[in-house]
Amino acid sequence: MELGYFQKDVLIEKLAKKFYAIQGYVVPESYRMQSATHPAERACVAMAIFAIEEFESIKDEGSDGDDDEYETDCLFPE
Repeated sequence: MELGYFQKDVLIEKLAKKFYAIQGYVVPESYRMQSATHPAERACVAMAIFAIEEFESIKDEGSDGDDDEYETDCLFPE
C-alpha cells in the first residue's frame, strides 16, 4: 500500500518532530517542520523523508503478491 500525498505529508511532519524531540527540542503542534529554515530542523525533515523512502523501497522489494504469508509463519507450523 502506497501512502497518499497528504498521508505522507503528515507522516513527514510527525517523524521530523519526533526526531527533533529526540535531540531535546520541542516545537508547537501547529509548527510546520517542512517550512523550517534552521539547519537542525531541516535535517530532521530530511531524515523523515529518507525513512519513509527507505520503508517504501523495502515494501516494494518484498511485495511478491502474497500478502498472506509472513516470515514468522515458520514459527507456527500448522
